[in-house]
Amino acid sequence: MTDMGILRFDHMGVVVDDLDAVTEFFLGLGFEREGGTLVKGESVDKINGLDNVRAEVVMVQTPDASGTL
Repeated sequence: MTDMGILRFDHMGVVVDDLDAVTEFFLGLGFEREGGTLVKGESVDKINGLDNVRAEVVMVQTPDASGTL
């Protein structure tokens, strides 16, 4: 068996208490804001395996555009 390792870091999600403060923190590190939205509904519930999921999402991209948080 060959260990191929991680070929690419695409994106990841992090749950936080204060989205505005965390967004500002990453912007201060040089990340760029890509956008944001509110996610909810049956498809989101199914993905998360929970009922009535409702989450605010902000996407920030690394300065070299190699990853998204």
